[in-house]
Amino acid sequence: MKIIIQLTYLRKLVPDSPSSSSSPHTIHIYESHRPRDTIASASHDAAGQTAISIAALSTSTQTVGGGLGVSPNGMRILNDISPFLHAAVTAQGFPCEKFIFMGENGWTLGVSTTGDKGGYEAPSGREEFCVSSLRAGLWACLKNHVDETYGTDVVRYEKVVNVVQQAASGKKAVVVFKDGREEEADLVVGADGVKSVVRRGLFGDGNFEPVYTGASGIGGVIHGPLPARVADNKAMVFTFGRKGFFGYASSAPASANSLMWWSTFDTESVPSKTTNLDAAEIKVGLLERHGASADPVIRNIISQAEVQSIYPTWVMPDLPHWGEKGIVLIGDAAHALSPTTGQGASQALEDAQICALLLAETLKKAYSDSGTGAQENGSLEGNEKAALALTLKLFYEIRHGRVAAIRERGKKIDRGKKNMSVVEEYVVYCFLKLMMLFTPIAKFVLGDVNAELYGWSAKAEVKKALASLGDSQA
Repeated sequence: MKIIIQLTYLRKLVPDSPSSSSSPHTIHIYESHRPRDTIASASHDAAGQTAISIAALSTSTQTVGGGLGVSPNGMRILNDISPFLHAAVTAQGFPCEKFIFMGENGWTLGVSTTGDKGGYEAPSGREEFCVSSLRAGLWACLKNHVDETYGTDVVRYEKVVNVVQQAASGKKAVVVFKDGREEEADLVVGADGVKSVVRRGLFGDGNFEPVYTGASGIGGVIHGPLPARVADNKAMVFTFGRKGFFGYASSAPASANSLMWWSTFDTESVPSKTTNLDAAEIKVGLLERHGASADPVIRNIISQAEVQSIYPTWVMPDLPHWGEKGIVLIGDAAHALSPTTGQGASQALEDAQICALLLAETLKKAYSDSGTGAQENGSLEGNEKAALALTLKLFYEIRHGRVAAIRERGKKIDRGKKNMSVVEEYVVYCFLKLMMLFTPIAKFVLGDVNAELYGWSAKAEVKKALASLGDSQA
């Protein structure tokens, strides 16, 4: 998904080489698996397994890692790419104007708005809200945008098994495919997730591996009238409990009656088996953790749950850089965040926007210098390589601090999702209620979260970085 966003920005912003002998930049997206209309069922046939239509599933299908929220900062980027793309994503999802925080005992701990009050455009800007969606729905909108704008042959379905850095001056990065084919590239964008093949090529085998958080999750979708707390308030609901965390929200327009849910809980070690589990056993675990909830919606979800998969939660350790020698990482490949942050998709969008903006500006200067005879290493190609190197350097400098702050904020919230004693449970409830009631205290402890998350402008940050670079070279 993130690499599709990267393509749209690169196509939109990056200038072609001024050399009459150079062809326009070519951009390819490689996906390891072709999208399917089916998912594996619990039953198996002689060939291995059968499949059933997603549309035929009327009870519950796993969506941990399949459901997400695009925050206002992410929605602004979609609008920057194309107002039509923004409208499509909004139309297929559910705009959540509020987050409602509950205690398992039925207490309402607080309500916060997801709106950005115009974001970095305030006070004149249009207010954006978080849009909850299935990952597949967001992906389909992005894919359709690419197909309609750039053609259906841009996305190619081939599995990448290795990426080799530029070995020496004048060499390009090499992408290695499963069938043994190799392809050279001036820039390889690794948007391939927490278990990134591209990251392995950048840092080597066994270095900077994802870290298990000690928590796992399950989830699904049930169909039926939306709960009043969701429909009437246009809300996403989060419930803290003694033995785990539970959330639910609409995954589609209200008329679709599609409620996605998720449960996060402690698991001391990575589960030895994560798929084709006993659905009845999972339901027993849900009842043990959340069966005493005062919220009838949660009890109803558990009664309908038919889940057979569990998903360990992984995060990335801090990397010394996110790219060099013709390779760059974006999104989860660079900085997989705790789901608690609610910023996974939006931070990947910011990565794509910043990287493309920087590349556009550095290449413009490279081509301008080429036209005036200011050549790097005596060639246009040298100027392009210098522009790429500068882009990757500035990209990390701009993005690293912002992502690190979001990661640390997520760690603070994660503490409220761990197993707790009765005393600890009520301490968490009281703390959260206090933070919601007295916003100055919350801002002192956690910072002005909405302003920090939603008031950040990629364009302003790029302009600032390039101006600072100019001052240092003056």
